[in-house]
Amino acid sequence: MQRTLRYLQITEAGAPEGAWTLEFIGVDPGAVGREAGRRLLDRLLADTSATAGVFLTTADPGNVALYQHFGFITLRHLPVGPLNVATMLRRRTSNP
Repeated sequence: MQRTLRYLQITEAGAPEGAWTLEFIGVDPGAVGREAGRRLLDRLLADTSATAGVFLTTADPGNVALYQHFGFITLRHLPVGPLNVATMLRRRTSNP
């Protein structure tokens, strides 16, 4: 629990004001490979009303390219214990 709180304290401090934070996203294992995750993320990004966009963190280097494909930019890399955490943001692209 303390590790999780430390991780959140360090990483969430870099979230831009007015951004939504995407903590977790996933699909049922039976839906993997059928673009369910893409549709879920597309829907979230299309429906966001957050003025600054959507912020997330990932310690998995393979996720960085995945999120870049969806328009996220890397803001910074933070050392959190043994992890190298990328903080990322996808700016809001349209107004409601």
